[in-house]
Amino acid sequence: MNGLRELRNFGKVEAEDDAVLDYFVEMSVTNNVDDGDTFLVLGRKGSGKTALYRHFTEDKHSDFSAGLNLNGYPWKVHERVKDDGVEHVESYVASWKYLIAVEFAKIVLQMSDRYQMTEVIELNKFLDENYGTSSPSIKNIFAPKGLKVSGDLEPQILGCKLGKISLSGREDNVQLGSELNALTDKILSYVQRVAEVSNLDQVFIHFDELDRGITKLTEERKDLIIGLILAAKEVRKYFSGSSTYFKSVVYLRRDIWDELIFSDKNKIAESNADFIEWNHEQLFGMIKKRISVLLGEGCSWDDIDDGKRINQQPKWKHIIDRTLMRPRDVISFLNTLLEVAKKKEEREIVFENKDVVEARPKYSNYLKNELDDEILPHWVDWEVCLQALSRIGKLYFKKDDYAEAYSGINSVENKTYSEEQSLQELYNFSVIEYEARSGYGGSGWKSKFANPELGWDSNATRFKVHLGLKEYMKLKEERS
Repeated sequence: MNGLRELRNFGKVEAEDDAVLDYFVEMSVTNNVDDGDTFLVLGRKGSGKTALYRHFTEDKHSDFSAGLNLNGYPWKVHERVKDDGVEHVESYVASWKYLIAVEFAKIVLQMSDRYQMTEVIELNKFLDENYGTSSPSIKNIFAPKGLKVSGDLEPQILGCKLGKISLSGREDNVQLGSELNALTDKILSYVQRVAEVSNLDQVFIHFDELDRGITKLTEERKDLIIGLILAAKEVRKYFSGSSTYFKSVVYLRRDIWDELIFSDKNKIAESNADFIEWNHEQLFGMIKKRISVLLGEGCSWDDIDDGKRINQQPKWKHIIDRTLMRPRDVISFLNTLLEVAKKKEEREIVFENKDVVEARPKYSNYLKNELDDEILPHWVDWEVCLQALSRIGKLYFKKDDYAEAYSGINSVENKTYSEEQSLQELYNFSVIEYEARSGYGGSGWKSKFANPELGWDSNATRFKVHLGLKEYMKLKEERS
């Protein structure tokens, strides 16, 4: 018996609700976050960022880290804590550095047993006076209208001591960055001293869910996200000479990262960012891991598959080809496939080709909704392109056919993009692939989800809609 009929599902699509730690698959990015230079983790929605975040905060780093989930974070409150004395892309660096310093202080105070150290006493006093607790919630960091600073922790600006830093209600915030930076440097110096005296090896904080609640990616939100990334970089540099390994790790959707513009972006991408990327073998490994955990050690894909190929492919490859190379998509397809298979009367069930075909329409609707969530914050009228593709009615199409269909849609007066630009954006979001000729007379299909580093080819003339959308858009598979 394979136990497939008794199985409720292959997991939850949302990593927050899934028993993801039971199925966690280590990748190169895991080691790079743990002990490498990576402090920025990038990936598409559903690619595994939250799974990695949970791996570190609930398992591997749980004893010396804080998981900072920004779901429900008061972004509007944070917007007021803005440094008007610098360029807009750096206007939130000072406030994020202060927040990171407070979070590091919280962890160090909890881990240290040096209760009589001056630094420990001063940090506790500062937190208690301003927040009423030595462990304030991240959502309350900027809740006070001002910060009281006194004693040895009180910083100076131009020789003058600061008794209080106003966070709101001031006429301008030109001096806010200088004041917050001075306070932050004091806090960080105390944090480093306590950590080193307490012989702490590592202290990590992890930021996740920066995209939660975004319906439109505003310029203000972009500046806030840029500020966090730059702050993580600056704090990392501050601790570069410490015997304690400090790191702030930021998990961010790649489509949001692509929208950000700031001077250090390429440098961070090359030196400090890691992209979560999956291939067919890794995703199949994830499937096998889940089968082993859910159905018992020793149980494999072969035990739940009738062994027959579909369109000359193994079923698992047929499934993965309809995903965006993300664990979330694979789990969704498998759950739908399980629902279909359970409708059969046999007691002992396995996946058959007809089950896969029957599961595709529901999965295709799921994938379209996923793309809505990802694309709409950047491109509100993207469905005009889907209408154009539906008018063509074929999985494979030519550029001229698309231009004619797209220009013929008059329901939107001012389209966001031209025909050429909209094709490029469809490619960037993996809705379409383009045909590329090789130097040996052959050709192949190039997609963004399978080749993230590959750019758009403006000379391409033949395209293919992603297989996962075929049923939703009711496309025929005949080649143009």
